[in-house]
Amino acid sequence: MNNDALVAALGMDAVAAVHGYRQQVISEADRRGLRLVSEALSDVVRLSTEIYTVVDPIDIRLAVLPCRGRGDLADPMLRWDPAHGWSLSYRGEHSPRDHYAGTQAAPLDLVPTAAEVVAWAISVLDGHAVGHRAPSHGLDLDDDPAAIRRLLGLIDPHRRTTSDQAAFSPTT
Repeated sequence: MNNDALVAALGMDAVAAVHGYRQQVISEADRRGLRLVSEALSDVVRLSTEIYTVVDPIDIRLAVLPCRGRGDLADPMLRWDPAHGWSLSYRGEHSPRDHYAGTQAAPLDLVPTAAEVVAWAISVLDGHAVGHRAPSHGLDLDDDPAAIRRLLGLIDPHRRTTSDQAAFSPTT
């Protein structure tokens, strides 16, 4: 499921759910002593001298900052998108090194809990675990209602769309 399909299916709730997801992962990381900061949500980002990418509001991009006791962190980036779930790379790398959901993943693996994401990222950063080298392909969140419910459950109640907003949002 790509970003456009997620927005078409869920309307503005998709953006609110991703925002809530981002905030929960940042909070969980902070609770565990890892500092994450959100990168630009909707921008054109230069990855190298020749490669540009568009960052969509449905994507999550979190930079891991150096923190007390973790001077070994060398600019890792945590990324999430609805087509592949979570991945870990380093600044300047075009392709992620590790993916949470691999080729045999289920739709629910695209939306792990904040605690699962942070535990996985810390394990990979510490070298105790390795993520999947290849991302999931052809996996859709909407293939499993539990995955969609989990994502929608991340919406901050104050950010839910009103009936007026829903009437004007793209839903098919």
